[in-house]
Amino acid sequence: MAQQTVLPGEELTRKAGAIKVLSLGFLAAAVLGEIITVIIWLLDRTYPVISITILAVVAAITSLLSYWLVKTGRVKFAGYFFVIVFLVEDAIITVLVGGSTGPVAMSYLIPILVAGMVIGINASFLVATVASVLYLVMLPVEQSGFLPQLVAPAVGGDLSPYMIASIRILLFYLVAFLSWFTASRLNQALQSTRRYAGELRTANEKLQASEEELRTANEELEAANEELRATEEELRSSNEELEAANEELRETQEQLVRSERLAAIGQLAGGVGHELRNPLGAIKNAVYYIRGKVAGSELAQREPRVAEFLEIVDDEVKASNKIINDLLGFSRVGKPAVSPARIEKVINDAIAHTQIPENVNLSKKVDGSLPEIEVDTDQICQVLVNVLTNAVQAMPQGGRLTVVAREKNGSLELEIADTGYGIAEENVGKIFDPLYTMKAKGIGLGLAVCKTIVERHEGSIGVESEVDKGTTFTIKLPLTAG
Repeated sequence: MAQQTVLPGEELTRKAGAIKVLSLGFLAAAVLGEIITVIIWLLDRTYPVISITILAVVAAITSLLSYWLVKTGRVKFAGYFFVIVFLVEDAIITVLVGGSTGPVAMSYLIPILVAGMVIGINASFLVATVASVLYLVMLPVEQSGFLPQLVAPAVGGDLSPYMIASIRILLFYLVAFLSWFTASRLNQALQSTRRYAGELRTANEKLQASEEELRTANEELEAANEELRATEEELRSSNEELEAANEELRETQEQLVRSERLAAIGQLAGGVGHELRNPLGAIKNAVYYIRGKVAGSELAQREPRVAEFLEIVDDEVKASNKIINDLLGFSRVGKPAVSPARIEKVINDAIAHTQIPENVNLSKKVDGSLPEIEVDTDQICQVLVNVLTNAVQAMPQGGRLTVVAREKNGSLELEIADTGYGIAEENVGKIFDPLYTMKAKGIGLGLAVCKTIVERHEGSIGVESEVDKGTTFTIKLPLTAG
């Protein structure tokens, strides 16, 4: 068995493919030629069918063996086998059909081409030399008549058979060179293609690696981004909790400050109230005595303004007494002594204790189906008097005062609205603070006392106001059956 020559992968594949194609092509040509030969023999019994059949069978067997050798991996041996057999067969066919000057003699070019493309340049020139020798030997064989000629030799015209042979031999060597040159160019192209394919594969692998690195980096970035979002969410949640705690701390601090302020004001109010009440009582009694002595006397007739000044002193004493009462009331607000009461009666008592000018139109709307509630009637009446008094004082030019009592969301809701000058937005949140007042006279304890009383009844008091349109106080108390 011939030893297989190792060739580069792509070149070996190309040569194997070429031999397969040629083998199958010659097999098909042999079969087709045999069919045509049989048809001609059937028409002409003198036709040499046996000789042509033998050549067709040899060609078919050679094609099949070459194909089998390629399939078993012996590509170069298959090329030598194919070339040698067809050289011999071309020599025989050339003598039988047309002789050395006939067109069939050019079939020597086929094994030369196969040798140049499949084996190499040395084999190509070797086959061209063998073909030339066979071609030259064919001339005396042809002239001797040793082999039968199926087709008469062609006439060469002005050229002798040896001149034609020389030209064709030169053509044999030219084709040998061209076949090798073409095969070498094809090999170079295959090598370049292989190199480019390798470079492309390397570049593709690098690109895939870069893509994988990019994907990994992207995943890491997404993971980091997710962690950042989670951290941001935790930070936002912590910030919200911190703000809530800060707000709660601020409210607690405000309540503590307010409690301390209320405690200090309560202690001061109790002491100052008692210290000032007795002197004011003595002044009031002295004014009363002087007014009695001056009335109808010569001094009153000569100095009429004495009575006016006594009246001013009396009014100021009353105002001072009211302040003292507010101070004492603020310091003495205690736990409500509750008892069942109808809110309508409490409202009527509060209205009766409030001086409502004629230019103020009072409107009262009380739901008659309201049940009795558990309240300290004196304290709630004090709250209503303070709010009604503030409402009247807010309408010096007159207006409308509305008092509404109704049940809402399980609570008793008292609404006192006026059409006075209102309260600025920045001052609404301060009106319940002790010692805050917008009046020329007053110490700012009335609404603070009201808030304390309502909260001790487990209720709430709120205010809504708009400058030059009026103010509405809303008092909510628990609604319980008497």
